[in-house]
Amino acid sequence: MTRLDEITTRRLALIRYLYTVAVSQSLQPEPLSGISILTFHDAAELFLQLGTEFLNAGEGNNNISFMKYWELIDPKLGAEKLQQKVSMHRMNKARVAFKHHGTLPSRHDIEAFRSTVSNFFEDNTPLIFRIEFKEVSLLQLVNCEKTKNNLIEAQSHRDSGNFDKALSDISLAFAYLIDDYEARKRNWYGQSPFFFGQDMKSASSSKMQLKSGSPHASFVDKTNKSITAMRSALKILSLGLDYRRYIRFKLLTPYLTYTMSGEYLHSQLQRTHKLTDQDVQYCYDFVIESALKLQEFDFDVENQGAL
Repeated sequence: MTRLDEITTRRLALIRYLYTVAVSQSLQPEPLSGISILTFHDAAELFLQLGTEFLNAGEGNNNISFMKYWELIDPKLGAEKLQQKVSMHRMNKARVAFKHHGTLPSRHDIEAFRSTVSNFFEDNTPLIFRIEFKEVSLLQLVNCEKTKNNLIEAQSHRDSGNFDKALSDISLAFAYLIDDYEARKRNWYGQSPFFFGQDMKSASSSKMQLKSGSPHASFVDKTNKSITAMRSALKILSLGLDYRRYIRFKLLTPYLTYTMSGEYLHSQLQRTHKLTDQDVQYCYDFVIESALKLQEFDFDVENQGAL
């Protein structure tokens, strides 16, 4: 993979993120899916703008129309040419019709545009930046090494089509991310500011030797589940992460159990639908977005005394 400077990497990563948002929007029911054409267009236009800067192709042009980018970039590519011009022109016309005249694109159009923009990025990213579009990621900006390494493993399994193994690695990546962030915030006594009550797993009715099915046993087990669920939700919310997006992540990834030896064990889910590449992409992106969110305000605590 060609080394790009950090600013170019960040901008490419934002473009890819916009593209994934557009893909998600395009899969929504009509008429909501129509919004995706605006996001697809924004992602493509940002890409073309970055491409002209990267190739020094846009000097003296402050107001470049969408289709003008092909004229500016093509001479910089030598024998090669920027791809998908005709298809992108059609999408641009549909975007203008929607944005300025309220003409909603059909479901068939949305599917065609999703394919067009996917091909646009896959064809043109290596032409301009000498890397594959699938290699564009915010991953290298993630600080937690364990998280980064597990995401690299996940991508490898994803590329080979093993989505279950990819999601197992992604769930580990998220667990390590939270553990790392919380561990560096503990005070001198080892107390965490993200501690919301004792773990209740050992307080089950069976371990308390209560009669199975009795009112007391039922009360203990229901209380245990409720407290465990609230502790988990409070931690995610207190970290500033999007809880609704986290719920989807949890529904897609296997359950993790932390063992006494300090390792995580997976419990495979009984799935009601076949996993897709988009499911894996969503979870992968969620971990990276969470990492960058936590890095917005990060600090280490050393010997700060009791909370």
